[in-house]
Amino acid sequence: MVKNTYETLGDRAPKPCAIGDAHGVAMAFTEPGTTVTPFPFQHPELLDNEIRIHVTHAGLCHSDIFVSTLGWGENVNFPLVPGHEIVGVVEKVGERVSRFHVGDRVGFGVWRECCEQYESCRECRNGFDNLCPKAKLTYDPYFGGYATSFQAHASHFYKISDDFPGQAAPLFCAGLTVFSPLNTHMRAGMKVGVVGVGGLGHLGLKFARAMGAEVTAISTNPHKIEEAKSFGAHHFLNSRDEQQMKEAANSFDFILDTAIQINIDQDCKLIKPRGILNIVGLPDARENLNFNLFTILGKNINLTANPVGSRWEGDQMLEFCRVHDVYPLVEEYKFADCQAAVNSLAHGVPHYPKFRNVMETASFMETFTPSK
Repeated sequence: MVKNTYETLGDRAPKPCAIGDAHGVAMAFTEPGTTVTPFPFQHPELLDNEIRIHVTHAGLCHSDIFVSTLGWGENVNFPLVPGHEIVGVVEKVGERVSRFHVGDRVGFGVWRECCEQYESCRECRNGFDNLCPKAKLTYDPYFGGYATSFQAHASHFYKISDDFPGQAAPLFCAGLTVFSPLNTHMRAGMKVGVVGVGGLGHLGLKFARAMGAEVTAISTNPHKIEEAKSFGAHHFLNSRDEQQMKEAANSFDFILDTAIQINIDQDCKLIKPRGILNIVGLPDARENLNFNLFTILGKNINLTANPVGSRWEGDQMLEFCRVHDVYPLVEEYKFADCQAAVNSLAHGVPHYPKFRNVMETASFMETFTPSK
């Protein structure tokens, strides 16, 4: 059963208003589906531990479509404003916030806040705030980054440099999703396979190469060979070629599976005994994953999975990206063309995103003046 954002959030809900009175304009899904509507709104009062930013760039993630179409369950609040790959500039700062100042450039990702009860919460205490039982996601019921303005608790913003490219907003979801398991499980010199050469996979290839692995891109599409090698792959494995797959059996120390259509049995055949399979792709919840447990047991394979990483891993990732020049490939859309970006992501019209879609708001702000 879908929910109502205003009923869920009460007086902390963003309020619809005339555009002349609006703090920002969102691109909202007003009902389940893939249609967005311009939605002028006012933020709730800024709390003393919050900051408000002008959004300059927002990435579109396939998870946004799973949520808007109820693919991950019907417990979704509408109007829905997705977006958890956000770059912007601080406009207002709550009284108790000292880490950020007006004019700072910031980023924001998947996690909105956690309990921060360091004495009682083991996960927060150990730096795994992303696993906090009380962690909240950036959007639903709150408004996310498909907007010209965004407001949240200051704790989960990242301070970024003036030369950080706004188009790199997908690092805050896609980047951290693949960086976290590679940084945790991979060691230089390992033979690493990355399944999928798409939005997650191309970043996985870049990170694994920069971390010192011998990297193989694994894909059903042989036409991606040159692209995969441009991202750092030493080798390419066509997973539809039976002979190639047979020759590659038991050859990988670590496989990062970024695909939405996951084939665990196939991955396990490629992994050495005592190797690691990490899954970061997340399919439609209505699809069942079937796999042969005997393959995992027989080879003593470590099967792991990762949500988006923690705040301290995010800081590590940003520094790693700066040093090694690892950034996503994106197709940029104007904010006013959000529907076109959604159509690309959801329906492949006129084409699916080659890697990641990102919206910029500068063109929209030429004709929109937010209310203060």
